[in-house]
Amino acid sequence: MRFVVLVALVTVAACGGKKPKTTTAGEGSATGSDEPPVITVQTLLGWGLQGYNPEAQAPKTKIFLEVTDHHAQTQSYPLGEIDAPCSIQPGNGADIITVLTCNVAGTGAEFRAVYRGKDVIILRRWVSPEDDPADAELSFQEVSRVPVPSGSKVSAAG
Repeated sequence: MRFVVLVALVTVAACGGKKPKTTTAGEGSATGSDEPPVITVQTLLGWGLQGYNPEAQAPKTKIFLEVTDHHAQTQSYPLGEIDAPCSIQPGNGADIITVLTCNVAGTGAEFRAVYRGKDVIILRRWVSPEDDPADAELSFQEVSRVPVPSGSKVSAAG
């Protein structure tokens, strides 16, 4: 996992940014020639899961959001416990970066990590077999917010 993060960070660093346009006297326009290079910061998101044992008296999974920055430093944000095993699902590729579903017999929770400008917002909705699929999108609530550098390229780890 850390190797993948390291490779991603080295690739981002090696690509560099956009170079400023240079013009010689008498060609081009005066605008756009003094633009600074565009720098993209990569931020990776992953779910940390710990402790589910179906044979325990009260099986629980501890849930964390793990955020790896462009310096390959990972910080873990605890999100609580749930009485179910969990599985990681891909996001929609737009604003939902990654999804975590935790349930037993249709009861549990769904977590989403959503990127909005300078924050990753973690949303949760409680899941039950009686849920109306038409209402599912409206039942998410914010449970945490993690700041990331403005303009980051945020993607799922691994």
